Amino acid sequence: MIKGGNINSQYCRIKKIMKGLLKRNTTLFYAMSLAATWAWGTSLVVGMETVQTKGWIPFIIWAVANSLAIPLFGFIAYRIPNLDKVVNSKIVSIFTTIVSIFCIWIQLNAIYQYLCNLEFVTDIAAKIIAITIMVFMAIALYKNGLIKSIFLDNPLWYLCYGLLIALLICGLVGNVETFNIVNYTDKSEISWALNSCIILFSGPIMSLQNWQMAEKLRRENKMKAHYLAGVLFAIYMLFVGILANFKFNGIMNMLLVFVVLCVALSTSDSAIVGIQKVLKKKWGTIVSLIAIACWNWVIPMGVMGLWTTMGNMRKYVAGACIIVAIAMYYIQKRKKISKETDKNQRYTNSKEEVQV
Repeated sequence: MIKGGNINSQYCRIKKIMKGLLKRNTTLFYAMSLAATWAWGTSLVVGMETVQTKGWIPFIIWAVANSLAIPLFGFIAYRIPNLDKVVNSKIVSIFTTIVSIFCIWIQLNAIYQYLCNLEFVTDIAAKIIAITIMVFMAIALYKNGLIKSIFLDNPLWYLCYGLLIALLICGLVGNVETFNIVNYTDKSEISWALNSCIILFSGPIMSLQNWQMAEKLRRENKMKAHYLAGVLFAIYMLFVGILANFKFNGIMNMLLVFVVLCVALSTSDSAIVGIQKVLKKKWGTIVSLIAIACWNWVIPMGVMGLWTTMGNMRKYVAGACIIVAIAMYYIQKRKKISKETDKNQRYTNSKEEVQV
């Protein structure tokens, strides 16, 4: 029989090992986690469909914006005065918590939908697998969620790269059919891509997990990890663009399921930890489990329906947060100047009185 003390000592030992590894490999560890968190389970298929249905130019605009979103966030997060205070306010935190719940639902939808694409997986089995994996993850992240999330993201993202390479090899040597892709199908698609840039740039600002990581990186003076994350994500986008040329066969569809699983898990673990940041460990875990339990009712909305709804809401709230933050800065600045002017005026008046 294993005693509780032994379990606690083993847990503490593992925790120390994890923290020790972080100290030696911080920038790359953090960058991999940031890129993995930003990917989302639907991004590979959505990206390929963008190339195939909208053309190369809209995809390139979309992919570049996707790759720049995290570096841009890292650059402005603490350079726009008061932005962190506004985003972490109670009102905005309610919204960002809802966004994180949507994020969990989208990852569940992605896992479920692509499992259903496998002939030997039934609808019920796909639901059970998706829910079981997510419940296990939410419980596992109850203690030291952020550190565990970072360590989980890294092997998942390396595995994702490996699977993408395998998909590319299958496409090149497997004698599969290819798509005839144009530069763009319609000028309106370019407008769509430009609008997507705004949605994508607003995404990290409205993300609990990104602010949670930014706070940690700022304390450790590792904010440059955001820039490396952009490079890592650009490599992922390059794979997406190349793979869009191929019509997937059975083996490629099987590999695709595992890619989606890796990406979805690396995003959902960060969303769960983000909710814990706002609601604390106990209630954050409970809310995450409730969200997972309620997911079955949001399936009819579809992945893209959830993606579009959440994206459109984020850009308006993010824009409002930036405006409020800047307005607060100038109001505070004017008050400071006014106080200094009053102080100087009182000093001048008192000096004149003494002279008289």
